[in-house]
Amino acid sequence: MMRIFAWCIGSLTAVVMVVNAAFMLASPRAWFHLPAWIRAQGSLAEDRFSTGWGAVQIRLTGAAILGLIAWVLYDLLLRR
Repeated sequence: MMRIFAWCIGSLTAVVMVVNAAFMLASPRAWFHLPAWIRAQGSLAEDRFSTGWGAVQIRLTGAAILGLIAWVLYDLLLRR
């Protein structure tokens, strides 16, 4: 029972991270307009991070998160 609960929480966390990272990579401006309950924004401000170098930083962070998730899934599912 505890293992099922852990897998559910892990899956939910992964889905939220993938949605955030995909929006971060595709459009930092759109990422700032996601609902607050799904966006993992922290203290980032839209006026500072939606254009220019801030947007590049957001896109790099999204790419890093997606890369990390892909690496974990590869290791979890294919390297057994």
